[in-house]
Amino acid sequence: MTNTERLQQVWDTKDLNGVFAMFTDDAVMTIHHENKALSGDSLREELTSMVEDEETVSTEFRIIYENDECSVTYERIGGQFFGGKVSIVQLWRDGQVYHIEVSNVTDAS
Repeated sequence: MTNTERLQQVWDTKDLNGVFAMFTDDAVMTIHHENKALSGDSLREELTSMVEDEETVSTEFRIIYENDECSVTYERIGGQFFGGKVSIVQLWRDGQVYHIEVSNVTDAS
């Protein structure tokens, strides 16, 4: 099982401790469409809120690219946090995410 598949598995089962174990202590999450960056306690609080929110679920998940150091995914995340299609880039160190960037994907009109 790849790093990305392991993270998706704990995310889908709403395993908060499993999600925390997938992130380094110095991890940073940049959420581009909200123009914010989270780390430390603020990142753990955001992850806790996302995992514990029953409406925040992933569908249409697919891995666009992955190796041991980087992955790019696409998915639809329902709920209060993203509520739509997102692209996520994750940088990995020793099987844990140390940097993650999330962007909403909008259809061109």
